[in-house]
Amino acid sequence: MPKMTTNSLSGIFSRAALVGVTLLAATFTAQAFTYYVDANAGSDRNAGTSPNAPWQNCPGMTAYAGPGLLRPGDIVYFNRGATWKVSGLQGLYLTGGVTYVGNAWGSGTGKAHLTANSDLECGVVRFRDDRSYPTVFEGFNVDANRKVTSGVDINHARWTLMDGATKRVQDCEIHHTWSRTSLGQYKYGLIVSNHGGRGGYAENVEIIRCVVHDTSRDALCLYPGDENADCRIKNITVQGCEVYNTGQDPDFGAGSGILAKGYVQNAVIEYNYVHDTHGALVFLDSNETNHFGFGLLNIHVRYNILTGNTVHGAIRLYSPSSGSDPKDIKVYGNLVFNNPTGFYLGSDVGNTVSLLVYNNTFYNAPALIDNSRAKFTAFEFKNNLLYQNGGMPLTDNYGRLAAHSNNLFYRPDGGTLVRSNGLNYSATNLIHSYEPSASVSNPQFRNVANLPTGFAGTYRVNLAPNRDGLNLRSGSPGINNGIALSSAFAGSINSIGRPAGGRWDLGAYEQ
Repeated sequence: MPKMTTNSLSGIFSRAALVGVTLLAATFTAQAFTYYVDANAGSDRNAGTSPNAPWQNCPGMTAYAGPGLLRPGDIVYFNRGATWKVSGLQGLYLTGGVTYVGNAWGSGTGKAHLTANSDLECGVVRFRDDRSYPTVFEGFNVDANRKVTSGVDINHARWTLMDGATKRVQDCEIHHTWSRTSLGQYKYGLIVSNHGGRGGYAENVEIIRCVVHDTSRDALCLYPGDENADCRIKNITVQGCEVYNTGQDPDFGAGSGILAKGYVQNAVIEYNYVHDTHGALVFLDSNETNHFGFGLLNIHVRYNILTGNTVHGAIRLYSPSSGSDPKDIKVYGNLVFNNPTGFYLGSDVGNTVSLLVYNNTFYNAPALIDNSRAKFTAFEFKNNLLYQNGGMPLTDNYGRLAAHSNNLFYRPDGGTLVRSNGLNYSATNLIHSYEPSASVSNPQFRNVANLPTGFAGTYRVNLAPNRDGLNLRSGSPGINNGIALSSAFAGSINSIGRPAGGRWDLGAYEQ
């Protein structure tokens, strides 16, 4: 459980203009005010309402010495060319319902810089929320400066009830958090948590287009505690983020890119680029110590680019050996490449699982299912494309895949394509004896030397990997050879709805 301790995507999505943000806030309340903060030229004795007479610090910072108060509906602009060295219980304690903008006013074209000047119990940035107005933190460089602190804390170190309006972290860079397990320190890049049960619910959180890197432990964490059965977080979106260089605590053997652990309900993890992590790229886990008969519920891991060299797996499901917390997980449309294991369901998943694995592309990132005891209410593996140089694309040691169809298995050197329950299947007998609807032909990728390093385009319009080397050429056996699935899974990593042709394509792309 979370410890109770005292290539970028910039330019991919359009950014709201300064005037647009102001007009949006004006629709919330006629009493809203706009404020300006400039560490270089401001004074806390100013009213702060004019860009010519800004505050030096912001209410919510320990250094703020003025009488000003922020209220729901207000907007605060930080000089994007300035730096604030923050200290105290937390660096900046947000007022619920206020929009904070660090990339739309002031000198230069960068982001306002908040840097930890000391260890911070509650993060460089700590959230509150409001029942009616969104709390928005947008366009900041959050530098933990290798101090013992999390970057952004949403109900972790100290909790309150946070089940109100949207809490959004957008277009921020969050980096260089630090902690040592050997010293009892547990800090994260950005964490959404809950230790207090119903009195500390955290709900309605959006993490959009952030870059999180150089973290001592995990980077983006959806991670409630397990002190009681009511510890739960809900309604969370992680979208368009880039994550790398995690797990730098020398005492810690992991450090995931994106983590969902415990009773997390209704989460969408989509269009993220996760690479070069110490732990799993995406880690899906159960409660650590106490188990109450429920766990990850309605989790969608979709349309992500995942690559690295971690033995922990690109997409990994995990539970402690004593765990009995069910999972309900959908994994679809992901592009996974160049990792020792692309999809890893090990012997440590000993609970009731509903698991749907659809339309993923695994290139030199094999699937490993090594579990003999999990109870599956559903385990479906369909429309996936698996290509492996010098090894088996799929290993299912105990034959747990009861519902599998329309997958493509290929290895250019020949040999075993699938090992299931002690039996080996190659191109000569796989279709006859293992999966009649499968393909064993070369998928004909466009250019395997042109692998993506992120996304380009606009969300819900034409967003796609910035390089299409793992898309399929015309005439590929992966085109129009899929089985039709529920419309809930009809998207693709290149924003084309399925089916674009007569039938669904295999893998993450749709033609």
